[in-house]
Amino acid sequence: DSDIPHRTLLTNSIKDHSLKIQQDLSAKLQQSPRKISLTFDGWTSAVMTVYIAITAHYI
Repeated sequence: DSDIPHRTLLTNSIKDHSLKIQQDLSAKLQQSPRKISLTFDGWTSAVMTVYIAITAHYI
């Protein structure tokens, strides 16, 4: 049992990793000399698979 991580460990690790990615991306976008437009779309398939799309356009 000691080899099995607690159920919240994975959840917290994913949240921490997601926050790090978000901060890194935000820093990169702020450094861009151009204007950037972001669009987001989310949907669920007929078999309940969740999808999220993020698109960035720049001028």
